[in-house]
Amino acid sequence: MMHGFMGSEKVFNPLIVHLKQFCNPVTIDLSGHGQTQTPDTDGILTAERQIKQLRSILDRLSFSNLFIYGYSMGGRLAFQLLANCPEYFRGAVIESAHCGIEDEFQRKERREQDELRAHQIEENFTSFVDNWLDLPLFKHTPPKAAELYEEVIRSQHPGMMARSLREFGAGTMPFICQDLPAELPVCLISGSLDQKYVQLQNKIAEEYPAWNHHIVDSAGHRVHADMPIEVAEIIKGAVNTVQNHPDL
Repeated sequence: MMHGFMGSEKVFNPLIVHLKQFCNPVTIDLSGHGQTQTPDTDGILTAERQIKQLRSILDRLSFSNLFIYGYSMGGRLAFQLLANCPEYFRGAVIESAHCGIEDEFQRKERREQDELRAHQIEENFTSFVDNWLDLPLFKHTPPKAAELYEEVIRSQHPGMMARSLREFGAGTMPFICQDLPAELPVCLISGSLDQKYVQLQNKIAEEYPAWNHHIVDSAGHRVHADMPIEVAEIIKGAVNTVQNHPDL
């Protein structure tokens, strides 16, 4: 399970209690985030380096019947893994994420936006976080989960957050929407109150008709925090479908 930008494995706590009833959830602090000790080295957070790091972990742990779950930035990283090494996974669940920006002008615009955000982080991290937490994307998160998110976000290393935007922002990471494994069972999840990602994931679902897109009512960008029971049921359905059909 891979968290989003400025998150950590802790943000999945509201969901984990439900997942443990039918599977063995494994969480991780991604590079530059949470308790992961990441050297402040150029290129350490690029898609290529993060894929290499995660493949090393997967090779050492040798999971079987492994599903990948990625939210937002973690979902973008999950798409990168699916494009580069789908053989590790039986299926995937991607929440509030897209697989890249193809248009070069839009990529440039996003890089400029992320550079501005990185600069704001370096100048005044507390002010940046205050504004970030106030974004409409996150206003639907229940108070207890929102408090957890705020605690996690404020504990991040500002330099690593700025580097994450510069090296793994949506305008920097490779566009891999045409390289995803169409044969792999994939569930897309978006919140009905987050129309931007409803539209982005509808577009992905049009490209991959065998994939399922679940739009969760009354949820914003953080669907796993806003509606954890509903998300757990979607994951359970995805896992059961694969387990009941060994040929998948």
